[in-house]
Amino acid sequence: MKIAVVGATGRTGRLVVGLALAAGHTVTAVARNPARLPEFATGTPLTAQADIHRPGSLHGPLAGQDAVVATLGTADRRPTTVFSDGARELTAAARAGGVRHLVTMGSAGLETSQLPFAQRMVTRLVVNRVYREVHHDLARMEAVLDASDTDWTVVRVPMLKDGPPAAHPLVSYDRPLPRAGTATRATVAAWITDHLGDPETFRRLVHLADG
Repeated sequence: MKIAVVGATGRTGRLVVGLALAAGHTVTAVARNPARLPEFATGTPLTAQADIHRPGSLHGPLAGQDAVVATLGTADRRPTTVFSDGARELTAAARAGGVRHLVTMGSAGLETSQLPFAQRMVTRLVVNRVYREVHHDLARMEAVLDASDTDWTVVRVPMLKDGPPAAHPLVSYDRPLPRAGTATRATVAAWITDHLGDPETFRRLVHLADG
């Protein structure tokens, strides 16, 4: 498959690039500064410079790709539009470029109604307060995707950490996990890479955590 990874210099994006190369895919690593990409033991990706805040800059890198993985993020807790702006640019470029599958990352904290009481209270009183603005924009992102005609997958993740991939990750489609806990970036990257182009994941919210 031909795959583009948007946000390829981030900690999760780098892992997706490496795993996709190891799986034999043709990978285009898309970033604001591709020079920040590391060397990969499994091959060398194509590179492209783009910025989701610059309208139209993704059209070239995404043209003709079979799948696109967006691992956007922000360390800023102030109001942001990085995710919703990204979704608009990604869906427009995917439609223009004939992309079959778009995968983005979301947050397990957007849906708490089915969590156990203690976990629900911690999420609402602590996590959601700290990441309120990020969650607001992630919700806008999901609305943009849902209104599009793109075959998207949103991988909703709990708190991310470094470490090896889980041998048996917990996965739930369109329903939150009862005990989300944490997930390593390697777990998320491995699941995404293994499910590129998987029609079972199209237009679904996939909740993922370490087992």
